[in-house]
Amino acid sequence: MALDPVVVTSAGLSATEERQARKRRYAVTQGIRLVCLVLAVSLPVPVWAKLLLVLGALVLPWMGVVAANGGPARERARETAMVERVEPVRLQLDPGTVVDQEG
Repeated sequence: MALDPVVVTSAGLSATEERQARKRRYAVTQGIRLVCLVLAVSLPVPVWAKLLLVLGALVLPWMGVVAANGGPARERARETAMVERVEPVRLQLDPGTVVDQEG
């Protein structure tokens, strides 16, 4: 049974690229949290809207940490991890057999 070669485009991100993507996700989440907090304090809106913004400011840090520590997406990890393993062919040589003989 022949295995299909792994195409470069189906490979996951490198560790550095994955780390940078997680840092970006965390920074975006924290930016949204900051906006929620500033809007909750500065906007003249009803109390329920302020509480909703404060709730967002309290929940977003947790979501940011979970998203940043989540690692690669499940689809990519599953796609690259489900490769069938093929055992190499092992040959037993008789004593005194020369494998690489020049000439």
